[in-house]
Amino acid sequence: MLVSTPAAGLRDLVGRYCGFSEVTGGTTRRREGPGPEVVVILSFGNEWRIGGALDTTGQLEPLTSFVGGLRDTSVVTEHDGRAAGVQIDLTPPAAHMLFELPMDALAERNLPLDALLDGSDLLVEQLYEAGSWDERFDLLDLELSRRFEGARRPTPGVTWAWDQLRASRGRAAIGNLAEELGWSRRRLVARFREEIGLPPKAVARLLRFEHALELVDRGAPWAQVAVSAGYYDQSHLINEFRSITGITPAQYVTNLQDGAEIAA
Repeated sequence: MLVSTPAAGLRDLVGRYCGFSEVTGGTTRRREGPGPEVVVILSFGNEWRIGGALDTTGQLEPLTSFVGGLRDTSVVTEHDGRAAGVQIDLTPPAAHMLFELPMDALAERNLPLDALLDGSDLLVEQLYEAGSWDERFDLLDLELSRRFEGARRPTPGVTWAWDQLRASRGRAAIGNLAEELGWSRRRLVARFREEIGLPPKAVARLLRFEHALELVDRGAPWAQVAVSAGYYDQSHLINEFRSITGITPAQYVTNLQDGAEIAA
């Protein structure tokens, strides 16, 4: 995977670009997320199958290029052994600007990209035919800059509250945010559902989970991770991981390190 930082003018809206090209020995399944970004996958032809990691039916939805909204549990992704394309990580306010739809319509869902973004098929074709990853990332900078230029800006209060939650890694008190804005908690929740996709409390939970994974990646022991990421104790951390991913923290990290749960 090749990671690139967007152009300076996009960095408040776009977290990163990831170019990927993978060939495995067969069907490959992963347990991924959740994270605080809206994920856009521009696939160079291969089909994905995606479902909720905690879904007891085991049903996976076939998609090619798609958008994944915020969700409060992990997903399972699967492909037949070959996958290539580009991933764009959008902030939820940026996704609200780009797709011009209530973000709670996208929450907990994955939708085909061509149903949300006019001209996406041509963009995928141009990316595929580009001569290098640098050219692809430059093309995305130009395309996204053009689309955001004329887009309706999000509500300033929502953007401010989102920034506060992000800066505090999910530890900012929701009541304090509402008070600072002069809003009721009910109004803050409603605006977050509309422009972010999930209520503030659920967003804070995602941000704490993300922070915990970052600390583990740096080699911090689990007890320190629990305290630093805002959990009451290690038991609370383990219970949260189970409710979000369906497995223990150690199992989740092992899956990340292995790169796949199933490669047949």
